[in-house]
Amino acid sequence: MKLIDVQGEYNAIFSLGGRCLASYRLVQYRLRLYTGVIDWMLSPKLLKVIDLLENRFGDFMKKENLLWDGYDVSGKCLLLTDKVYDITSVHDFPITRNTPENWVMYEEFRVTLDRRIQRFLNKLETCQKILFVRIGGTYEEAKRLETVLSKMIQGEFRVLLINDIDGDTVVEYDWDLLYTCSIGMPLLLDDRLWDQVLQKIFHSAI
Repeated sequence: MKLIDVQGEYNAIFSLGGRCLASYRLVQYRLRLYTGVIDWMLSPKLLKVIDLLENRFGDFMKKENLLWDGYDVSGKCLLLTDKVYDITSVHDFPITRNTPENWVMYEEFRVTLDRRIQRFLNKLETCQKILFVRIGGTYEEAKRLETVLSKMIQGEFRVLLINDIDGDTVVEYDWDLLYTCSIGMPLLLDDRLWDQVLQKIFHSAI
């Protein structure tokens, strides 16, 4: 699947993580109407994200599975990592209200997270066409992701998988997958390349 094949209109668009950058760019291009489950988290291992989807978020961020993992780059929030899924909350526990030993805001976080999970699962069952954007992943992981999503989604879906590479162009890979467009691009370059990738993608509600 090529980049031209993922262009068009979608009823829902979600980040499947990797970095917060995916969510940031969706916001910038007005493609994200609500927060996804792992939008502002670190999820470096796509296989773990696939496990999370396959388990329908079972026990995700359960308090007993969390461990304090330091502070974010600004030093203003705790990093709490789900040791089962290797996914880290980056922005949910500010140090003004939480300490490494006492996560005062956990129940508030739990309510918000459960609402996002329910909305995500509902969209998978009710939307006609959904786009997922993921930063980081291999061919084998993308193939398994397609299999899992195919079992969860009633309508159509596409996956835009972006890997960070050197250079100054967008490279399209011929992975011969039915639902996945795989590209490589320097992620932190200016907006020119992101325009090329996202400008012809639209949300039906905008």
